[in-house]
Amino acid sequence: MNTNEEMLQFLHKSASMSVDSATRVLEQTRDSKMKKELCSQINTYRRFADDATRELKNHGLVPEDNKLMTKIMSDVGIIANMMIDRTPSHVAELMINGTNMGVLKMNKHLNRNKDIDPKTESLCRELIDFQKKCVCNLEPYLS
Repeated sequence: MNTNEEMLQFLHKSASMSVDSATRVLEQTRDSKMKKELCSQINTYRRFADDATRELKNHGLVPEDNKLMTKIMSDVGIIANMMIDRTPSHVAELMINGTNMGVLKMNKHLNRNKDIDPKTESLCRELIDFQKKCVCNLEPYLS
């Protein structure tokens, strides 16, 4: 697999993990404004996952799912955190931490894989920009 295909797979996995994580948090959230924000994020993350899937298929590849253990560990962490505190501030902190980790990982992958298709790089950078916007949208909930 070449670096472009690796980046598309990573983009797909990242966006898919964000959909799964935000959905799990949404299921445990009570605040209506926070729910609206999470739904908006989920819809956009789905678009990124769909875009990556489309590009992978254009290259004759099948999108890879995140490993089951990764999904389980994420779910357990979210459930445990939400059992402790479901306030909008805590939900925002949880989502901001996860989102910042996603930005960090995507930047690392981009820095290691400089020889990628401009369209793939653009999609990755759009995801980073979106994630930074998500953090800004969640910061007012922090207290």
